[in-house]
Amino acid sequence: MVYFREDFVYFAKICFKEFGERVKHWITINEPNLVTLMAYIKGVYPPAHCSPPFGNCSIGNSDIEPLIVMHNMLLAHAKAVRLYRTHFQVTFFSFFFFFFSFSY
Repeated sequence: MVYFREDFVYFAKICFKEFGERVKHWITINEPNLVTLMAYIKGVYPPAHCSPPFGNCSIGNSDIEPLIVMHNMLLAHAKAVRLYRTHFQVTFFSFFFFFFSFSY
């Protein structure tokens, strides 16, 4: 999962360089709670990890994996925001959001 965070920061850096002067509101990860719920608790979205009684998947642990996934998404968000604030905020001024969905 460390690679995911570093790859996400690399992707964010490219986006900040290319679109920073045109974007005023950034959403780093859209609806991370739904990604966690549907992919690691219910097992409906890829990679389809889940465990009974939440879903019927061949692999996964619905008690632990959602926490690991959300933890890493929060760290990736924090690293991307830190990158922006230290290297790009002088040039551009924007707001960051970590958008959660409340209906699922």
